Amino acid sequence: MMSYNTKLLLIVFLLFSVKCLAQEKIYFGQTEIGFLYGRGVEQWDGNHEERIDVSFMTFHGVHLSKNNVIGFSAGFDQYDEISIIPIALGWRGFLGKEGKPKIFGGLDLGGGSAVFEKKISDEWSKSWYEGGLLVSPSVGISFPSRKDKTALSFSFAYKRQQISQFYGTLSRAGTQRIATDLLPPEFSSLTENSFLFRSFVFRAGLMF
Repeated sequence: MMSYNTKLLLIVFLLFSVKCLAQEKIYFGQTEIGFLYGRGVEQWDGNHEERIDVSFMTFHGVHLSKNNVIGFSAGFDQYDEISIIPIALGWRGFLGKEGKPKIFGGLDLGGGSAVFEKKISDEWSKSWYEGGLLVSPSVGISFPSRKDKTALSFSFAYKRQQISQFYGTLSRAGTQRIATDLLPPEFSSLTENSFLFRSFVFRAGLMF
């Protein structure tokens, strides 16, 4: 059993900790919308058309220190006709004085999900998309509000996103495949086409 003095010290410590947490902001949020600029998928003649697509991002993190934040981000990116949900771990770092405009940098590492892309299948074949590795460094500037609770942000980023398209021919009933075949049981063949989208990203939004 704890003594009265120990309980009293514990209560004082907890109250002091809560007060400190309330005074110092721990949570950090960033939400931005903008566009992706880059080259589209290679055409039949080997050329690439320029593309401008929509990009949305929301980042949620905690302060490691006054000017360093770690967290995770999610959003929505459109690449030509392919919709990707980017999910990544990220870092944000700030340079500047409180109450003044700040320069910030960031880095996001993760992957993309093609959950919005329709899987096409019939009695002969199946095709679908899968997202791959995502890397995105960024830099920007933030302008705090008068009460310094939110800030208007403008950012410029480079985003490297891998996407794969799979097309598989289904095995016919009664067909036997070679035992060393590494294909999934239902397929007699499986083809993967890989796409690498490199984009310059321009976004604007809020930090809170």
